[in-house]
Amino acid sequence: MNSLLLCSNRSILFYLKKPSLTLASLFLLCLSSPAFAQSSDNQTAAGSQEQSVKLAQSINIQQSGSIRGTVTTSDGQPAEFVTIGLKGASKSTAVDKKGNYQINRVLPGNYTLTTRYVGLVPQSKTVELKAGETLVVDFVLSENHEQLKEVVIGGDKPNKFAGKKSEYVARMPLSNLENPQVYSVVSKELMQEQMVVDYKDALWNSPGVVPGVTPAGTIGVYLRGFSVSTSVRNGMAAQAWSSVDPINIERAEIIKGPSGTLFGSSIVSFGGLINQVTKKPFDTFKGEISSTVGSYNLSRVTADINSPLNADKSVLLRVNTAYHNEGSFQNIGHNRSFTFAPSLSYKVDDRLTLLFDAEIFTQNKTQNPYPTFNAGLFTSLKDVPLDYRTSYGGENIDARLSSRNFYTQGDYKISDNWKSTTQVAYSNNHVERSLQMYPVYLTATSVARSILDFGPRDFNSIDFQQNFTGDFKLGSLRNRLVAGLDVFTYDGKQRYSNQIAYDVIPDITKPFAAVDLPKYNLLAANGTYSSVSAKQDIYSAYASDVLNITDKLEAMMSLRVDRFKNKPTLTNGVAAKNNYNQTALSPKFGLVYQLVKDQLSLFANYMNGFSNVGPVTQPDGSSEVFKPRQANQFEGGIKAEAFEHRLSASVSFYDIRVSNATYTELRNNLNFTVQNGTQRSRGFEAELIANPVNGLNIVAGYAYNENKTTKGTAALIGKLVQAAPQNVANFWVSYKFSEYIKNVGLGFGGNYVDKSYFDALNTLKIPSYLLLNASVFYDQPKWRFGLKGNNLGNEHYWNYAAAYQMTRQYLGSITFKF
Repeated sequence: MNSLLLCSNRSILFYLKKPSLTLASLFLLCLSSPAFAQSSDNQTAAGSQEQSVKLAQSINIQQSGSIRGTVTTSDGQPAEFVTIGLKGASKSTAVDKKGNYQINRVLPGNYTLTTRYVGLVPQSKTVELKAGETLVVDFVLSENHEQLKEVVIGGDKPNKFAGKKSEYVARMPLSNLENPQVYSVVSKELMQEQMVVDYKDALWNSPGVVPGVTPAGTIGVYLRGFSVSTSVRNGMAAQAWSSVDPINIERAEIIKGPSGTLFGSSIVSFGGLINQVTKKPFDTFKGEISSTVGSYNLSRVTADINSPLNADKSVLLRVNTAYHNEGSFQNIGHNRSFTFAPSLSYKVDDRLTLLFDAEIFTQNKTQNPYPTFNAGLFTSLKDVPLDYRTSYGGENIDARLSSRNFYTQGDYKISDNWKSTTQVAYSNNHVERSLQMYPVYLTATSVARSILDFGPRDFNSIDFQQNFTGDFKLGSLRNRLVAGLDVFTYDGKQRYSNQIAYDVIPDITKPFAAVDLPKYNLLAANGTYSSVSAKQDIYSAYASDVLNITDKLEAMMSLRVDRFKNKPTLTNGVAAKNNYNQTALSPKFGLVYQLVKDQLSLFANYMNGFSNVGPVTQPDGSSEVFKPRQANQFEGGIKAEAFEHRLSASVSFYDIRVSNATYTELRNNLNFTVQNGTQRSRGFEAELIANPVNGLNIVAGYAYNENKTTKGTAALIGKLVQAAPQNVANFWVSYKFSEYIKNVGLGFGGNYVDKSYFDALNTLKIPSYLLLNASVFYDQPKWRFGLKGNNLGNEHYWNYAAAYQMTRQYLGSITFKF
């Protein structure tokens, strides 16, 4: 203790007189004090040293200061995204949307502050910071707001594919490092560089995602071992009974893990959800018109035009539209679609902003078949003898689909710390008809062809949300809170046939006739049709709070109360006894500790998801009422946003356990439904998005998943869930030259998907595959030209519904900008 007192009295006193001394200097002074050297008690000396360092660190923090200020454009607008660097202290920060920045815990001394942003003229200022001082340093850029937007919209900012800023993922403004949940973002800039003409292809850029198209024509993916639909639009529920054109997508947010707390059960899988964020108007006149041609008679024309509608730019309009026409790599098939998506914003005053947008989509296409195989015929889909370029169907055995989505949002600024957001989304999906092939393999070469006729079908939903978000302090602790209400109604009506037998192909290794529509119509006239209608209502309330325990330690606490009401299903006018009401609670907890403020964080989460389960009439006539099926996830990992945002990375481990699953159990020779089934999905994910040098961009990811039934039907225990591969990898590397061949860019990437199983018993494999793609482009301010090759290795592969997938494809596009 004497040595502690001597060290404290002498060395600290000297330190206080010399505030420029470092912590290391103080530590050496403590070690060299005579009393410390004479101490014979090593344990006491070690304790003295530790306490001295702690005391010195405390004083070091007290002596540090901060630098803050504003960064504006030449016309006085906030210069969001500009980086402020502090030479000599290895510190930097980004300017927020209000134009403010702050750098904390800076030791006294002389420094040089710099502004940095690719494409802008940098500025520097030399400052002297004194102990405990808060220094205010403002910058005014030489560029105006429109010039800054040209850079931002042009996508030339550092690490342009790493923008994870979102108000949808946590339903509040929260940075990636502050969020204890893992998510990926696929931006329109990445989609443009990869010349994406099919929305599902954009989703390949997220670790662990395996996209595909269902026999009904909808886009779905497998994520963390579970099937996930693309039925979330701007954070709201939207029906997804047709495809989606990428022209109106600003970015796709792949939010991972069971997310029932903030998104409910109607639109979320236990693996996560995919949120389509649509393009919004901005206050600069700008536009693009593009034409793409390619293999298999692909032709595509798109336009994206944005303009203010009045002088003060309070009314803004953006219109996106696309026409797509494509044949098939097989001998039969087509896909024709049209999209029209206007978006109008109106800034009523400084407090109230209104947004209205719509998306009208029509499509005529041949649907993917859904084959089934008698047991034991094949062990792998690659053994199926049907020629890869031969279709089971006919050119007129197709689907005619349309969707209409309308969305309105009102943002009202209650105060500097509180905001109200009101949203209403209406979604209608209409299926005039959808003729879907269901071939059945009777033997290894003979196939029975049957067709299901779906239509007309109408699916309507209305989603209303009211959210209040606040940023305030309770005592000295910062709180960021969202509290909301969600009302969702669904009304679906559909007419469909039984399977209408068409013919039997005796040998599919030999040429056979395509399905003939007039012949099918004669057979369908004698078919059996059913009309079914269903209605559901969901009422929810939720709240989520992010508490800053310290500047680096944050805790998230969230809870949802969900009331589900299922009305009786009507089949041919007869009501089923399946009406029920069910209440579910869904909690969520998370912790984030930033090892390096705004650069490196550790995170952990507990997340919950649920799905409603209706009552069942048992074989003995009794009625069984069940609880919601539950999924609980524990996850931990690390995130990085470092080197002035040039590196964005994450690594995480997760464990999802599903309970309350139903299955049938044999009792007294009768199949009773029981609810004690369990399932476990666990794995690892890693993502890297890097911009190591100007012009070079890297996007890469890897995911491992193992999803198995742990309790349930005896034959399925220990089996992998069907269609869920264990290993999935993605990468994309591109380089845009800035000298010699300026504006020329090259890109190369690919996707690897491990084998999976077509059936729940794991007897029929979907083979693994590797897809390689490459592009070359010339991009300048007024126009862009690009060439792209997809599946360069001409890989033959199958999706999770056993449908043959696109062979080698070439694309060429030209875009005019104004």
